[in-house]
Amino acid sequence: MGAPSARLTSLALIAALACCSPEGDRHSDRAPQLASAVAATSTPAAPATRATPPASPAAGASAPKPARRCGWLVNPTPGNWWLYDRDGEWILATQGSEAVRGMEDMPDMSTAGWVETNGHYGYGCACVTITSEPSSRRVTSLSGASPKPLSQCRADKRLPRP
Repeated sequence: MGAPSARLTSLALIAALACCSPEGDRHSDRAPQLASAVAATSTPAAPATRATPPASPAAGASAPKPARRCGWLVNPTPGNWWLYDRDGEWILATQGSEAVRGMEDMPDMSTAGWVETNGHYGYGCACVTITSEPSSRRVTSLSGASPKPLSQCRADKRLPRP
């Protein structure tokens, strides 16, 4: 046995088996030896320490704020949703993963035009209000969405094609 904690655990187990097993009487003469071995190998417990509170945001830093983003809302297959706007791709949901908070309130996006590319899956033009982590651009919540006419996204030259 290597580390003292492993030795202590093994000795404690042996002592418990000797004292409490159906054959415990047969080993009862070894109980004092086992107890001394356990005591000899134990190390004093480390003093209790207080948990360190989580670091607070840096002075002047604030929590991410919701932002309204408009662009191509893409739903190519079940459970997959993302938005392409002038700043890039914003992933709202991927199949097999938990969708961002608020996706359950997504309205019917086909009311202002929807291009079907895979059955009823496809893309449309939309504006969504999302909160994201600035450093990773990971979307954490969706707090609003509205469909827009396809012509609005087609006219915006800053948007990539869906």
